[in-house]
Amino acid sequence: MVQTGTHRIDQSRIDEQTQNQAPVNDPTDYVDDEPFDRTQCKVYYAGVLLGANVFWFHHGSSGTYLMFTDSDQLVDRAQNRGANIWLAKSDFLNLLGYDLMQQMEPEVKEVFARRLDSANYVAVVDDSLTTRAIGAANDCVR
Repeated sequence: MVQTGTHRIDQSRIDEQTQNQAPVNDPTDYVDDEPFDRTQCKVYYAGVLLGANVFWFHHGSSGTYLMFTDSDQLVDRAQNRGANIWLAKSDFLNLLGYDLMQQMEPEVKEVFARRLDSANYVAVVDDSLTTRAIGAANDCVR
């Protein structure tokens, strides 16, 4: 089990789910064409995990991986399997989102706000899990 905050994720369930994921809407419609450089990139698309898009957002001297979805079915399926990692957008903002935004540069906030606008649910992802993300990992968004 991996502990993320107060939420537990069963690693074997994640392994099973990442292998059976359907493609998600292409979130890279605004990805820069420049090669990925972790030191210069402030937001990058890490791929798809558990059926949702994963992004890394730079803030302060570190960063946070976040998943976004608007699918009630995806959230229900994860909760039925014991992966209670999803927060409703309003709960996420109240618990963590507003604090993160205070530490973000304006261009990072812009991408963050766009992702939030298109999602009803947000989950914080442990960086060790992002290695299991499927798709275009490390595409620089901003």
